[in-house]
Amino acid sequence: MARTRGSGGDYARLEALLAEAGLTMPPMPEAAEARLKEREEWCFSTRAFKVSPSDLQYYVRKAIGEASPDYVLVAQVGRGTAASMLHYYLVQGPLQLFLQLDWGGTSTDRADSAAAVNDCFALAHELVAAVPQALWRGRLSREGRLTVVASDFGEGFWEVAQAGERGSRPGRPPRGKSREVPNPREVLEDAVRWCRGKMAD
Repeated sequence: MARTRGSGGDYARLEALLAEAGLTMPPMPEAAEARLKEREEWCFSTRAFKVSPSDLQYYVRKAIGEASPDYVLVAQVGRGTAASMLHYYLVQGPLQLFLQLDWGGTSTDRADSAAAVNDCFALAHELVAAVPQALWRGRLSREGRLTVVASDFGEGFWEVAQAGERGSRPGRPPRGKSREVPNPREVLEDAVRWCRGKMAD
């Protein structure tokens, strides 16, 4: 799904910016190369937005409410600050994936951050590849949705919903049992395992 081409344009600019930062390219839809635009500095998406990518819950609510057409977004918010965030949002078919990752301000922080971000991007590739398996197994329908929200700055979760139904969260602890807030890697790993049929509904 990810491609590397020297075709120029905003897609190539994003590839160059990520490579310069030591980051790999996250999953990109087939049409992204032609449609991806730099909407403002370090904010690339296949459609225009009025709300800052840092408002993660706004984008999650829109997707869950079926008010978002398919799109991809890669954006850095808070550039050069200790609270800098890297966002990767992908809404494609039944998959709704939202990553909000720590992208620390100092060069030392950046080295650690790059490794963590690349781990999450690698898991995002695994998740995109695993969704067809979930569809084939009947765990997910094309009219339903798999929503995965992974953030270093708030609580992450993932849930599954069939068409027109409320989402359920497989693997969630029973009522009354607490669980530590999962980090982005854990959220992604759980969702990948579920798609592959290695976790109960």
